[in-house]
Amino acid sequence: MRVVGVLSPVGSQRVNVTIRHGEHPAEALFARGFVPVRPLAANLVEDEIVFTYLVRDVSSGDRRPRRRHVVHEEPSAAQQPVVHQRIGAYAVVLSERGLLGTVNSSLTGAPGTWTLPGGGIDPGESPSQAVLREVFEEAGQEIRIVRVLALESDHWIGRSTTGVLEDFHALRIVYGATSEAPSDPVVHDLGGSTERADWVPLRTWRALHWTISSRTLLARHLRSLSGHQFLK
Repeated sequence: MRVVGVLSPVGSQRVNVTIRHGEHPAEALFARGFVPVRPLAANLVEDEIVFTYLVRDVSSGDRRPRRRHVVHEEPSAAQQPVVHQRIGAYAVVLSERGLLGTVNSSLTGAPGTWTLPGGGIDPGESPSQAVLREVFEEAGQEIRIVRVLALESDHWIGRSTTGVLEDFHALRIVYGATSEAPSDPVVHDLGGSTERADWVPLRTWRALHWTISSRTLLARHLRSLSGHQFLK
């Protein structure tokens, strides 16, 4: 993945950097003298995912982003982890029926927890194509993308669902979206990471057990999205 920074939405590139394994995009920008202000776009360019930020110059009051690396299992001399960087696309989907959520299956590391619909981007697939596909596979909903919300980054060492020890770097592109003809959710990708899906009333979403990353994203973006004109 490459991250591009511009000083205005119609301006030329000021920074263009490839995200190394384990590197947070904000960390990569800061090292080059820039701070992300807000995301602008996520595209597939010549078989590479390119995420564009509106940026500003680093000022004296800015703090360097802290690198967060979680070790769930220490590697041994006999077993070194497989290095794996995965780029995914996810969505905060709203409709007249509420917020679309999915429940992790027993194949995941957090079975029973609620999360946002989405998953890995296939080769040759754009982030927007991926999130449309994933939401339909996991919940049976057709959605319309409103805007890109965030680029999340998590880095850990732990076991995959198949038992492989991995040095895993997850990069998640998150969109805000709407379903204009919401229906009862149906999981089409049977036997995968999603146990079930449902529409959650906006007034009660906090009462559910969400993954940390999903809860953080919802707390940050749900209020502004729920006031968007597409829900009026």
